[in-house]
Amino acid sequence: MSSGRKGPGNFGFGPEVGRRGFLKLLGAGLVAAAVPVVEACSPATPQPVLTPEAEIPQRGGTLTVQLTADPESLDPHVTTHLWASRTLQMIHDTLVVLDYDGTIKPGLAESWEVSPDGLVYRFNLRRGVRFHSGKPFTAADVKYSLERWKTTPRSPTAYNIDQVTSVETPDDYTVVIRLSQPFVLLLDNLTSGWASILNREAVERLGQNYGVSGAEGTGPFRFVGWTRNQRLILERNPDYNWGPKIFSNQGPAYVDRVEFRIIPEEGTRVAEFEAGNIDILSDVPGVEVSRLEKSTGVSIVKYDQLQTSYIGLKTSDPILADVRVRRALNHATNKDEIISSVRYGLATPALGVLHPKTWGYWKGIEQAAYKFDPQRATQLLEEAGWRPGPDGIRQKDGQRLKLNYITTDTQAAKLQAQVIQEQWRRVGVELEIRPMESAAFFAALRAGEHQTFAISVFYNNADVLYFYFHSRQRPAPNRFEWADPRTDELLEKSRSTLDEGQRLQIYEELQRIVHENALWVPLTHDLGVVGMSRRTGGVKVHPSAWLYKFLDIYVRTGQR
Repeated sequence: MSSGRKGPGNFGFGPEVGRRGFLKLLGAGLVAAAVPVVEACSPATPQPVLTPEAEIPQRGGTLTVQLTADPESLDPHVTTHLWASRTLQMIHDTLVVLDYDGTIKPGLAESWEVSPDGLVYRFNLRRGVRFHSGKPFTAADVKYSLERWKTTPRSPTAYNIDQVTSVETPDDYTVVIRLSQPFVLLLDNLTSGWASILNREAVERLGQNYGVSGAEGTGPFRFVGWTRNQRLILERNPDYNWGPKIFSNQGPAYVDRVEFRIIPEEGTRVAEFEAGNIDILSDVPGVEVSRLEKSTGVSIVKYDQLQTSYIGLKTSDPILADVRVRRALNHATNKDEIISSVRYGLATPALGVLHPKTWGYWKGIEQAAYKFDPQRATQLLEEAGWRPGPDGIRQKDGQRLKLNYITTDTQAAKLQAQVIQEQWRRVGVELEIRPMESAAFFAALRAGEHQTFAISVFYNNADVLYFYFHSRQRPAPNRFEWADPRTDELLEKSRSTLDEGQRLQIYEELQRIVHENALWVPLTHDLGVVGMSRRTGGVKVHPSAWLYKFLDIYVRTGQR
């Protein structure tokens, strides 16, 4: 029997070997994206609690946290939005949790056993847990939640439990999960926010509005209200005392309420932060970092993260179906200019899908990567039959080389779009920028309205390749419309192959396929930057869940 890591695994996107990616970050002492269109999870180096050791946490008060975008939905089975992942875990709990050192620890499951053949997982549940409504938590809730996750139509994250064939409940506090084949990622995936345990009564009562007009779990905070594009309010669950032991405080939470204010405008959120109206600034604009670091009364924390910002290319589009055009766009993109003018130096160039510190990273990309080379871009476009028109924009058979570019409407995102628009225009490509607020952005991508789009993904390891490029992931998150039998075969092997050497070879071949087919334009690996007011204590960045459940965070009353 075990109450810790039993097999390979790390979090929604990765196997145990991915844990090495975490440990490399930790060993290096490394520490949010400038482009705030984000999805999935955001690993970062654990940071020390920003609290004097002798200080006793205070109870009470309201913690005000700025978010760059709405969470999209608090229903864990219908979204991949980063802010959804970070907020819904405050309302819900999971069977197991990921500790700050990358190991798996008990959550709603006190312990678990895995059969020698890796096909059966038996979880022993915690007793005395209740949902916010007061209903006792039992094995039936686990069964309902996992089955709902697996069967939710077009769920973008259901692939995380593909191998689950049945969920059995021998009694109220035992759950048995059976698999079709060994699955090195199961425990990892059960730590993610997408694996949250739901109250069936609440889901059925709210119907299609679950996650929008309300949400209910067993977590440390209860849903109070949500005004779209303005604020999301949660209040402390006073009965919560079953928090994971990875936190100093197992509950109840110290703060009475958490108010998330949706402020995408850079100038507005910084002004509110400096005025003392925001306690935690989730995404410090790059242009303000240096100045705020010298300011009194606030703290700025930088942290590295396994993250990639990129431009996605829809390969089913008639123009982009030609790989020569996709390669040309890669050669036409000057990442150094983006880092200096958009990221303000708080990023490094991305060469491929994975951050170099990710286990499974293909080192060959360092030689194979598309270099900024406008002449080569021009040559490829000529080979593809696109000739310069009278205004410099290329044409072919009477059609202009014009592409749409779907992005969010934040200042940083629009600035990046303008920089890329100018870069691509220099080689004869016209880019139509279509900025949208976050919810509309994701809706447009799901509807397939894009030709190109800008987004940032956070991951723990190389299983992000499955997330994006398996054909079953169409139309989202495989917004590239990539469908290739060899890619699918390799992705499936990557999840069941236990031999590390073989898995490395699989990941490397997959990265070669993505690169050679130019499925996207990798841009940057961004440094995370968070701001804290002087009245905020107990803050610690979690390796894959940002500030996680906010259990250790408190406010110093009487200070601003």
